[in-house]
Amino acid sequence: MRIIAFLPALVIALVMAWLTGMWQFALFALLSVISGYITSVVVKQKRKDPDLDFTDQPIWIHSSAVAIGDQVLPRTGWFFKEHFSDHFFNYFSQLATTREVANKARVMAEHFYKASRKGELPFWAGIAENTDLEFDLARDGPHCLIVGATGSGKSEFLKLLTCSLLASVEINRLRLVLIDFKGGAALKSLTQHPSALTLITDIDSADHERFWNYLQGELRVRELELSKLGKSSIEETPAIPRMLVLADELPAILASSPLALASFEAIAARGRSLGVHLIATSQSLSGIPRSLLTNLPLRFALGLTDPGDLISLMPSARLTDVGSSRAVAITSGRTVGFDFPMITSLPNLGDAKLDPNGVDRWSNGLPTELYSESSNVGLVEDALNHSEFYVEWSEFAKQNLLVVGSQGTGKTSFSLRARGHFGLVLDCPDVSELEQALVSGETVCCVISSSQVLPLSLQRKFEQVIYLKQSNIDQHIAAGLPRNQWRENLPPGRCWYRGRQMQLVKPALNQDQSAQVNEPQQLVR
Repeated sequence: MRIIAFLPALVIALVMAWLTGMWQFALFALLSVISGYITSVVVKQKRKDPDLDFTDQPIWIHSSAVAIGDQVLPRTGWFFKEHFSDHFFNYFSQLATTREVANKARVMAEHFYKASRKGELPFWAGIAENTDLEFDLARDGPHCLIVGATGSGKSEFLKLLTCSLLASVEINRLRLVLIDFKGGAALKSLTQHPSALTLITDIDSADHERFWNYLQGELRVRELELSKLGKSSIEETPAIPRMLVLADELPAILASSPLALASFEAIAARGRSLGVHLIATSQSLSGIPRSLLTNLPLRFALGLTDPGDLISLMPSARLTDVGSSRAVAITSGRTVGFDFPMITSLPNLGDAKLDPNGVDRWSNGLPTELYSESSNVGLVEDALNHSEFYVEWSEFAKQNLLVVGSQGTGKTSFSLRARGHFGLVLDCPDVSELEQALVSGETVCCVISSSQVLPLSLQRKFEQVIYLKQSNIDQHIAAGLPRNQWRENLPPGRCWYRGRQMQLVKPALNQDQSAQVNEPQQLVR
């Protein structure tokens, strides 16, 4: 319809040309009409074409055509949109950066990404504007949080930081505690490092409650060691190695147990002076309490981080701060965009453990078999104090003891050892026999199956109770034992006494005693 606006001018030009003989007027008018028509067509076509989103679309370049994704681009500048040029610029900038990172990574990989910076815990994080991006976890942290969506490379970046720390710090100055709640695949390779003490996952059968108590106990033990040395901080003594606690998928870990949050908050609040440092990953900030987040000052945002999370990590940060970089570092009130490589190997894997006793304590706790001819009943672990102590028979003097457990848990062996320490030892008695024994005036040790139900009136006559492994989790809970301490594969002799786990002592059986084991006794004086 816009072409109608040119008709009066065209008519006037034709009249003037006919009257004056100057046909140039008509030519100029005609050219104006044609130009206006072409302009209208171009504007209309541009309005019809939507501004397509070419994010993450590949670029195809051929001698006869250029395309972004499945969109073939026009050959003329008239129809070449501005965001096409922006996409080409970002694409080739990213390509150049990727090649630069790859070249730098090949050089750094030869030395396992060792940092050139000096410090207590220096590490190399990547390349920022053609320069190495390095930090000192002890100074810039002392704790670190890595945030990024699924597939952004959080676990790989965590392994890169760990690899660089292991290469940059003397090997005997570090210990690793690994927590991987993505099945263990991400951090499993680190268990072969000499510094690694233990690995727990969301799918293993480890006693997680014991682990969290032991982790908190590490802080208490370090405080006592520093006090004995007359020091206030680990920086004043090289005698105590620093500890890195690596936590992959922090929200899932915190949701698994109330003890997990208490442990991490204790590390975040007191870890700096004690040399215990936390490096954690998360898909978002959801599920991370503010009390913990405020003590994780060194932060890395990977990939397309949620804008709300980015602002929470750094109030002045915006998505534009990331630019074409793969990640952004947030520290000391500033943001730095950078790129990082995927590591291919780790230093010193397969070497002998620096602290084999520490590995056994962190991973196993109580021994699975314990032999003694002494007066000891069993060994109890105090995880919060990293200590162990024996329970002796004298603790049951003038008290009745009830031992409950399923088949194959060590009941018969315990009843044999109880001889001489109680007036009567009953092995799976019926109710009438037990009633008779309890009114005899003798101290009674009664060993029964977990499937056997005793009247409450009889249960109350036992001052002490030892619970061996029950037949199933329902019986375990019914006995008043913590649900999260149920294990199908507990070793024989593992039990609970006064709310703590204990490993019963096994006697060194002679031939006569071995024969008696196969002859169940109902009543032994």
